[in-house]
Amino acid sequence: MKVLFCKVSGMKYYKGACEQDIPYNGGKFVEENGFGHEEFNFLPIELDGTEQAMCLGFVEPKSNKGTRNTLHIENIEGCSACKHEPCAEDILVVWCATRMEGDTTVVGWYKNATVFRDLQDWTMMFEDGSEEDRYYNVIAEARNCTLLPEGERNRHIWSVPSARYTKSFGFGQAMVWYPTEDTAKAYLEKLTHNIENYDGDNWIDKFPNII
Repeated sequence: MKVLFCKVSGMKYYKGACEQDIPYNGGKFVEENGFGHEEFNFLPIELDGTEQAMCLGFVEPKSNKGTRNTLHIENIEGCSACKHEPCAEDILVVWCATRMEGDTTVVGWYKNATVFRDLQDWTMMFEDGSEEDRYYNVIAEARNCTLLPEGERNRHIWSVPSARYTKSFGFGQAMVWYPTEDTAKAYLEKLTHNIENYDGDNWIDKFPNII
């Protein structure tokens, strides 16, 4: 299975930063601006030319020393042939965040996602009529996306490894992890089993003040 792990700031709903859903543990940009481009990662959006509502996901790529940041999609297991391609398709993207407790857990996932090498532009239309240019590098049909309820995001089922502690696999300093290590196979099998068999609530349609 082609899997990509992406770490973003912690939020409850990912429908936009607000007083009821303030992003945290998202790094310097989030601290200074009060939001990150991932704030809308689980907001179903109607796009021109698509029949289904889509989720536009953002993860901060690793800096490329002055050039526009990109994702190395060829590093995803099974995507080595995509070295010169603009995107990779049919990817399970696992979204992760560091909780207030200090541990990193899964917050949700996109199935059958398309992952772009370069950042893509889109325009967010707000209810007051204002517009803002935003970015995404992952897209999937909203019906294939799951946002775990906040109370479900626990380390017992949805823990995410750190290379600092496992010494062999997991997130390092980058916000993405390409799980190709042999030592990660058992963890991946367990996690994908939990994803495929998850039958709990999906907060994809939950908004602030609606519990």
